[in-house]
Amino acid sequence: MGVKWPMIYQHAGPVGWYRVKTPSGVRYVMMVNMDDILVSMPYFSYACFSAQEPELVEKHPEFTLEEGKLKCNDPGIQWHVRMLKPVSEHFHTVKVVSWLPLENTVEKQLARFSSNLRRKLHKSVSREIKIEVGGHELIGRFYGVFSHNMHRLGAPAMSKSFYSKVVTAFGRDASVLIALYHGKAIGGAILLKQGEFAETCWFSTLEDYNPFYTSYFLWWECIRLSIERGCRVFSFGRSTKDSGPHFYKQQWGVKNTTLYWSFSYPLRNDQYRIGPMKIPMPNRKILSFLWKISPCFIIRWLGPMVAGKFY
Repeated sequence: MGVKWPMIYQHAGPVGWYRVKTPSGVRYVMMVNMDDILVSMPYFSYACFSAQEPELVEKHPEFTLEEGKLKCNDPGIQWHVRMLKPVSEHFHTVKVVSWLPLENTVEKQLARFSSNLRRKLHKSVSREIKIEVGGHELIGRFYGVFSHNMHRLGAPAMSKSFYSKVVTAFGRDASVLIALYHGKAIGGAILLKQGEFAETCWFSTLEDYNPFYTSYFLWWECIRLSIERGCRVFSFGRSTKDSGPHFYKQQWGVKNTTLYWSFSYPLRNDQYRIGPMKIPMPNRKILSFLWKISPCFIIRWLGPMVAGKFY
């Protein structure tokens, strides 16, 4: 059974599959109409053109890929496509995705890691951290850790119901992992699987337990579970290029690929749109600082609206 994408995007906007004529034949891309802009796979790392024809394809608009550039047959429609290559002259390359080729056994995978990484994993095991694996019934514990950490970092989080819908939409191919220390949730991750590919799109651990190497333990459990389920590639998800999370992922032996966020229109980073309103945007560092010091009741209300526009 495939992913129930409309369930995930029901509050973001109408979801549709659109036809793309390419030199290799007809392809299809899923896009969400967000404030009159067609966006490919928002909230996930990237999208791709599919050769498999969906059951329902939108009749309008249609796209053409010529000489590496995506064109819409309706010039009045704006679009935003996130892929592993640019398809417009208007794009940015702020994000990268980090991949880990997987061995066919857990033992072989461990052997590929550096001795320093294996030492950290051994230390995390010695701390008696336990892992609970389940589905949407664990979303509450996951969200408690995730939303707390996002607030600390000065970034908005989607609503708890959003993550619950993602897990439900993926069905058996979604797992929620919770790291527990003496019964307390100190880390959480959502692992998604499609064929031989697995990705952890959302991951967080509590800073107070960093000396326990919680993040190492939780990442390893995601990798181990992916191997046991027959995956050949594990993705650590996207991160900002040259950021702390990006450098952290390098020690796992990952391969990095630049993500191209292409637009049909010139980029503007000076405004944030909420419905008909356009609000001037201050510097991102200022926004992050203001978010950190904002009361919890404000970020719980405003967070999903802001995160829904940026992620």
